[in-house]
Amino acid sequence: MRRLLVLFILLFITQLGYSQCAQILRQGRTVYDEGRIHELPSLLASCIKSGFTDEERTEAYRLLILSYIYLDEPEKADETMLSLLRDNPEFQINQESDPAELINLYGTFRTKPIFMWGGKLDITYTFVNVINSFATYDQNTTFGEYAPEIGIGGSLIIEKELKDRITGRFEASLSTHKFTYSSTFLTTPNEPNGIASPELIETQTWLGASVLGQYEIFKTSSWRPYVTLGPTAYYLMTADLSAETAVDGGEQATGTSLDLGEKEMRSKLNLMVSAGVGIKKKFGTLYFIANARYSYGLFNITEKHYDNELTLKYGAALNDISTGVATLSVGILLPQFSPKKLTN
Repeated sequence: MRRLLVLFILLFITQLGYSQCAQILRQGRTVYDEGRIHELPSLLASCIKSGFTDEERTEAYRLLILSYIYLDEPEKADETMLSLLRDNPEFQINQESDPAELINLYGTFRTKPIFMWGGKLDITYTFVNVINSFATYDQNTTFGEYAPEIGIGGSLIIEKELKDRITGRFEASLSTHKFTYSSTFLTTPNEPNGIASPELIETQTWLGASVLGQYEIFKTSSWRPYVTLGPTAYYLMTADLSAETAVDGGEQATGTSLDLGEKEMRSKLNLMVSAGVGIKKKFGTLYFIANARYSYGLFNITEKHYDNELTLKYGAALNDISTGVATLSVGILLPQFSPKKLTN
């Protein structure tokens, strides 16, 4: 009971302090309107340190800046503007109603974010382009096709505005690219009814680094749709292959997954060119982002076509392939501000 009473008293005192500071701000407006601007610094000082709400503190800083401008104290005006921007980095002047002196002073400070950072979740859908086909037996009697599969991933992001509506983005990603290869072939030319059906499910894990350029189609206070283009370099972490082969007559070969990267059957490096569209939506102090992107692989990622276990047990071989990856992503970006006085 005693603790509740103490908590109630503290809340009451805090609320009383906020109420008194709101009254002081109203008094400050009157003092400013009446031209007694030399009284403002001492009047507002205590509540600026503690007592104002965020909106009230921004207004109090604005009144102080104007008072220092009109009192011809440029150093104090600069110091107070810097305090305002550190306290409220997203403060914006009103071009239509604010005095020209305040607009000019604001323009002498760095007020845009120096960069934005965040992360996103990725869903991948991997397509395969066959460059050359290989088979265990007769190539002419082997028929196969690839099917895309869904993978997941995540990315860390850093963005920096280079020019108006042009942004550079760096992404460090970890993603899975997954696809299935199903084929059929005659086990021997002399037994036309002996048909084997290997099915290979491959899950590749890539560490990626992307350098992307973004062009904002238009820009409002809340919405920023954009197009993006740039290269992505990949390093292969794992390439797990799950194989299963069924033969007419009931025989079947299954086993544990094979690491094609460890067997040096897949290239460790790959390069893709990515293009896409996206949008940023501002919520409070952060941005929600969503984008769709397609990445086209430039290289053949197959190093070796045959392996004893893969070939002898499952009757399968690896084709020369490149991959294309469609990616859907959602995430957030946080602006990083560092206001300062600009020098000519």
